[in-house]
Amino acid sequence: MTTKILRFVFVCLAIIPCVAYADTLLVTVNGVKAGEGNLRIAVFDEAHRDEFPDGEYLLGVAVPATGEEMTVEISIVESGEYAIAVIQDLNENEKLDKNFLGIPKEPYGFSGKWKKGGSSYDKALFNTDDVGFAITISLK
Repeated sequence: MTTKILRFVFVCLAIIPCVAYADTLLVTVNGVKAGEGNLRIAVFDEAHRDEFPDGEYLLGVAVPATGEEMTVEISIVESGEYAIAVIQDLNENEKLDKNFLGIPKEPYGFSGKWKKGGSSYDKALFNTDDVGFAITISLK
């Protein structure tokens, strides 16, 4: 009898799905050229800081650029410090196109205290506890 009960408990535990809880980060991007290409959002964490802004990232999202201001939901594993790089990939070649001087030819932007020009992981850094899981990025 005890063996049957234990077997039943183990079977029940085995079929219960394992759920990984995630927080949703709302990224609002303004300055988008509506109807042109895709908006590509890359989220970097401490483990990917040396890759910022155009290398390997923690997670990425690409959505069609449908409006001048867009809000994209990104599921992140936990609250903490992140940096975000955004490009509007006008020609959908999955990279930021630059001219012969290295100046971007497509709209781009970063999280944090960035205003214009290049950025660093430290300048783009923000803490989800400080921003309440919502951040706005302006494309230049």
